[in-house]
Parts: sequence; structure tokens; C-alpha cells
Amino acid sequence: MVQDQGRPSGVSTIAGMFDPRQFRSSGHTLVDLLADYLEQSLQGSGPVLDWCPPADAMRHWQQPLPRHPVLAVQALADRLRDAVLAHSLHIHHPRNLGHQVATPLPVAALCDLAAALTNQAMAVYETGPAATLIERQVIRWLGQLVGWQETEGVLTSGGAQANLTALLAARQRTAGWDVWQRGMAAGPPLRILASEHAHYSVARAAGIMGLGADAVVKVPADDRGRMAMRALTEAQRAVAATGARIMAVVATAGCTPTGSIDPLQDIAAFCREHQLWLHVDGAHGASALLSERHRDALRGIALADSVVWDGHKLLYMPAPVSAVLYRDPAASYAAFAQEASYLFQGHSSQEEAYNTSYRTLECTKRMMGLKLWVAFSLYGTAGLGMLVDTVFATARRLAAKLAAAPDFELLMEPQTNIVCFRHRNGDQAVIRKTLVESGAFHLTQVRLHDRIWLRATVMNPFTTDGDLEALLATIRHYASH
Repeated sequence: MVQDQGRPSGVSTIAGMFDPRQFRSSGHTLVDLLADYLEQSLQGSGPVLDWCPPADAMRHWQQPLPRHPVLAVQALADRLRDAVLAHSLHIHHPRNLGHQVATPLPVAALCDLAAALTNQAMAVYETGPAATLIERQVIRWLGQLVGWQETEGVLTSGGAQANLTALLAARQRTAGWDVWQRGMAAGPPLRILASEHAHYSVARAAGIMGLGADAVVKVPADDRGRMAMRALTEAQRAVAATGARIMAVVATAGCTPTGSIDPLQDIAAFCREHQLWLHVDGAHGASALLSERHRDALRGIALADSVVWDGHKLLYMPAPVSAVLYRDPAASYAAFAQEASYLFQGHSSQEEAYNTSYRTLECTKRMMGLKLWVAFSLYGTAGLGMLVDTVFATARRLAAKLAAAPDFELLMEPQTNIVCFRHRNGDQAVIRKTLVESGAFHLTQVRLHDRIWLRATVMNPFTTDGDLEALLATIRHYASH
């Protein structure tokens, strides 16, 4: 029986907790609430963030553990609106220019609801048949965009796990011995060559794999934030002289500090010449492959051995969903090479290929492919590419306004949708802190060349020139106080 929404229901029955009618009613209430929130956010109503120091905010959440129901459905919805949504970072707000986090497509959020309710564990095919097939289809589509006709891979919970998974495969395929079984001590030291701007997850992966974070050899970048080829050659020679072995070169397509794209074509030629595994961390920038206008910036990515691509960045998916893609389908089995008879039944290799746990760190893995499959099916590469084109163009317009303003300094022309700049007066960190806590805008900062730069990441296709002008005016205001 559906309970009165105006008061707590008392001790719940099991049947009541799973009541489809209650689910339907509560679902309508929740979707209406979220639709209102989405509309207000897209319109830029209110602050980007209602800032409150975390210790002060935490006091509002320190409540005794409920032993019995304390809220009715409508009261819970009100609390969700007033205590959760109102005090969240409003990702869909056009003046949210902070991190590389998507303004997720509403239909993708609905897909996550379907994925959560059906709760397909996806360890093996039988625990998530449709989820497995959808994921394999999405992996094939992404591989085709990279330029591969035959692709294997897996969706993971975030780019850090995706980079780790790809580098585990690289280690097993290039070390020269069975590292998975015999360990790191069975051979010479292994090294990873990566740009000085490579994501921290590369060094973290090296630590997790037992190489040690120092095994990542940082290759200097040029003045555009791109890995310098001469420096890469010097790094390769220096490693060879020590007797260590290079297990992978990590190129970045859209690095986190500046959005720069390494010269993938040249790096790929270098790796082919020296028989090195090329891994491309395209977590942010691989979505440029959706754009006819910008895909050429990733020329050479098809020569990579592995590619990481985040859906929760410029594919406009709710977090997390990242793809690990392999040019050689057989390489996808190299990352995790262990037996587990309670999952894998020893059937033919063709059937075992549908058991996802062979290729991923996760055993219980949610249905992440559904939202990507729906987005591609509804909007196609043309629609998704239009989102990329829009935010890249907005970033270029912001850069042009900064370059024309004598009181601002532009670090470089943006290669993606990330713009780094400084106001010539004042402490940049103080300006950013004041700006964020005011709720007017959300920006991040990055330290480059021993200087702090303000960093705007244009993720919202609804950010206008008016918002950009207001950003400069607001920074000027805080810089002068």
C-alpha cells in the first residue's frame, strides 16, 4: 500500500520498500524536482556555488542514526532540494568554468537510473547479458572513431583506473617476462616516458604496479605544452644507458593543466622506430574525434597501442565512465592474467570473450555502456561533435578577449577547451578563492613555470559571450580590492 506522503510511514514492510507504485510516484516527484533544478541551472539562476566552509557545513549533517523512518517522501524531496541540490556545485550553470566535468546530458542521467535499478554486475556474461553486449558495441564505436576496425577494451570507473588498466597491459606485453606471475624482481627495471604535464594517475599507476612513481621519466614540453620530441629522444637514450627497459611511452591528448595535445604522429613514429608501446591518454581530448573540424589535431592516434577516453568529460556523460581501447584485441587480456574458476568456466575462448572480468580491475561493474549507447543512438556523432565544437569555439573567444585586454596575460592559444591566463595585478590564488567563494564563477588554478595561472575549462555549451565578459569584469573587480 502506498503510504501517506505527508508523514513518516512507521516501520516499513519489505513489500512497501519495493512497492512499484511507490517507486512510480516517488520517481515522478524526483524527476520534476531535477527538471526544475536543470532549468534553473541552465538559465544561470543564482550562484554557481553556495560556498560554506566544510567544517561549518558538516555541522548541518551531524544527525543521529535513524532507527525508524523520520521523513515522508515529500519531506525527503524538500530536503533533497534545499540541503543537497541548493548546496551542490551547479555543473549546468553557464558560469561554471572549473574542472573537466561534463554538464551531463539529461537522457544519460535517466540511463543511469535504469542501470542502477537493473543492477547488472557484469562480472561474467550471465550476470549482465544485455549490459555486456551494449558495452562491446560502444567499445567498437569508440575504436572506429580512433581509426581501428578491430577493437577490444572495457569501460572502467574513471580515467585513473583506465590508465592503470592500459599500463598493466603494456607492462605484461613489453616486459619480456611474465610480470603478473613472477613479479617485478624477475627482470630489469621498467620505465615509463611521459610528458611533464601527464596526469598524476600515470605516476600513481607506476606506484601501484610496483615500479615506483620515480619510474615515470618526465619529458619536458615545449612552449605550447606539447611533449618535445628532442627531449623524448634524449629521455629514451638516457634510460637505455642505465640498462632499464621502457615499457611504454604515454602521450597526452588534452593534458589537464592546459588542454594541450602532444604531437601524436611524431611520437607514434618514434615508438614504431624503437618498438615501444604507445599509450595515449585521451581522457579529455579524444572527444575531438567526434568533430570534423577538430579531429585532425589527433592525427596519429590510430597508431597507438592503447587509448583512454573519458565519457564523463567531453562525451557529456555522468561520471564515471571511461573507455580503455586496444589496437590489438589480444592485448586486452594482458592486464589481468589470473584464474578464477568460480567466475570463468573454461568454455571456448570465443564465449569467454564475453566475460568482462578478464579485462578489468572491477568484478562487480555497473552497466556503464547504456548511457553512451543511448547518446550515440539519439544524437549520433554529428550531435555529440556539435557539443565539442561549441565549447572549443567558446574557449577560443575567451582567449581572444584575454589577448585583447592589456590587464590580462594569456598563457597560450587553447588547443581544446581549456584556457590559462593571469590578471597582471594581485595574487592569482587569492583572486580565484574570492571568486569561487562569492559564487559568481567557478574557476581552477594551475602552477606552471613557477607562476600561478587561472584556468577556465569551458564545458557548458550554454556559456555565452556575456558570461565571458562578466568573468573578466569580476576578476578586475576582485584584483583591484
